[in-house]
Amino acid sequence: MSSKRASTMPAPPKPPTSLASSLTIAEHASLTGTHLITLGSNTVVHPRAKFSSAHAPITVGSNCIICERSSIGFQSEASPNERQGVVIQNDVVIEVGAVVEAKTVGEGTVIEVQAKIGKGAVLGKHCKIGPQCEIVEGETVPDFTVVYGNGMRRLDNSGVEDLKLKMVARQIEVLKRLIPSNPAKFQ
Repeated sequence: MSSKRASTMPAPPKPPTSLASSLTIAEHASLTGTHLITLGSNTVVHPRAKFSSAHAPITVGSNCIICERSSIGFQSEASPNERQGVVIQNDVVIEVGAVVEAKTVGEGTVIEVQAKIGKGAVLGKHCKIGPQCEIVEGETVPDFTVVYGNGMRRLDNSGVEDLKLKMVARQIEVLKRLIPSNPAKFQ
């Protein structure tokens, strides 16, 4: 006999979703809220990644990697100019424990371990937000910016964006084989 008690609370309602057929989403990912959650093709969602559309919709593009314990979506009520919600463009990597409330995360951006992106922030294309770095509410970060340390910044002029996108594509191929996917649970 199990020592755990069964919950007497009803299961929360599932949020409306639009899931691409080639999406890989772990069964233990968490999708909650009342607004639409859109997840693009070839995107990989790890176990225990959290999407909360309670205050605004969430749109994730193609070829993205959303790691475990990361949190996507507004934590508080959206203002009238934030009604579009969180938009994550193609080829974005959000690493372990990151919190993303950004209005827009540009293509090819990497948000590293436990970074926090404030509500309404706009990240340009091919940015890199270092571990435990914070982008404040409403801030705009230009294309190709690297944020590291205590808010230090530099521009990345290396020109290796195509190589980085190929690396993300290879990582997605491996993760698709490693993470058992169950998109039917979220529809």
